[in-house]
Amino acid sequence: MVYKVKINPKMIRWAREDLGLSFHDLPKSLKNAEKWEKGEILPTWNDLRNLSKKYKRPPVFYLMSEPPKEVENEIIEFRSPEKIEEYSTDLRLEIRKAKYRRNVFINLNAERGNNIPDFSKTVLSNFTSSDDYLNLAKAIRSFINVSLDNQEHWIKNDDDKVKYDHSIFLYNWKEIFSNLGILVFESENVSENEMSGVSLYYDKCPIIILNGKNTPNRRIFTLFHELAHLSRKETAICDVDKYNKKEAFCNKVASEVLVPRETLTDDKVFFKNGNINYSGLSNSYGVSQQVIIYKLSDLGKITQSEKEHAINLIENKNKNKKQKQMERNKKSTGGGMSKILKKKKYDGKPYSRFILNAYENNIISSSKFMRYLDIPVDKIDSLEEELFK
Repeated sequence: MVYKVKINPKMIRWAREDLGLSFHDLPKSLKNAEKWEKGEILPTWNDLRNLSKKYKRPPVFYLMSEPPKEVENEIIEFRSPEKIEEYSTDLRLEIRKAKYRRNVFINLNAERGNNIPDFSKTVLSNFTSSDDYLNLAKAIRSFINVSLDNQEHWIKNDDDKVKYDHSIFLYNWKEIFSNLGILVFESENVSENEMSGVSLYYDKCPIIILNGKNTPNRRIFTLFHELAHLSRKETAICDVDKYNKKEAFCNKVASEVLVPRETLTDDKVFFKNGNINYSGLSNSYGVSQQVIIYKLSDLGKITQSEKEHAINLIENKNKNKKQKQMERNKKSTGGGMSKILKKKKYDGKPYSRFILNAYENNIISSSKFMRYLDIPVDKIDSLEEELFK
């Protein structure tokens, strides 16, 4: 006998609209969704399980009397005009997941009696859109409290040899942001064409979401771009595009924080033959060569024609590199990134370590551990090895 479930039609409609889905977006297994929403027929438990997979809400959610009341921050659009439309389902899900992780983080800290830094009371709390970007950049550099000498050693191994892997910078910056009370996550499926980053402002535990499809250098730049938005108490969705005039201020802040102008002395910039050490500067600061080129142009160390020539060379090189990578991906028969590595990248090492620590100290049960990180308990050893190495 097939049992029907007395659901609340309003909850099914709310869950669908919350993801921005139309009935045309639903699979055949949910062909009766419109009738469920109208209360014309009732779903089975199997129907609810299929619904849960698509709407990313547990079956019991549809038995609730009212949708959850969430305080929504007004998101400022800093994307290009042609991109300002309804958010994709993937972006909606990433924002929802980020907020969920934040709630988990805050609640577990409260259980443990831990104080959470108040971002609204930091040195960055009084900046507005009328402030000079140089002043904000200096304040951010003071806030993160990382010397350039220390930063330059991130890319070197134990033998003091350069590893040419800027993802090392990214992971270090994410650790530092976490220590300052900022939660940093990465999106897994959001298109690069939809957004580069999102900032969600809260007085405590503000959130930054980076587009995980971007290169490490792009994500590093976006990280500081979004920090500039948070310093102005802005909740925003961004392009972080050099052609987007609305984003110019935060782009300048990010560039100045990552490559302070006073450090670009001639003896550091130029070889003895007068050529510029673009690659060396890129590895020294942990940024793309494009960031270096634009900064040198702004400082008058290279001409406009030199800037355009250098940018064209790099963009063509990167375009060819990306095309080759796409061709390799098409030929690849591998299974993709493991679930453990996904936790490290998308949830972030600091957050994943926090949940792991809560479980190992009996603050949360195994079922909550699996719910919060979406990995089985028998994977803990592998997770621990990846998070602490």
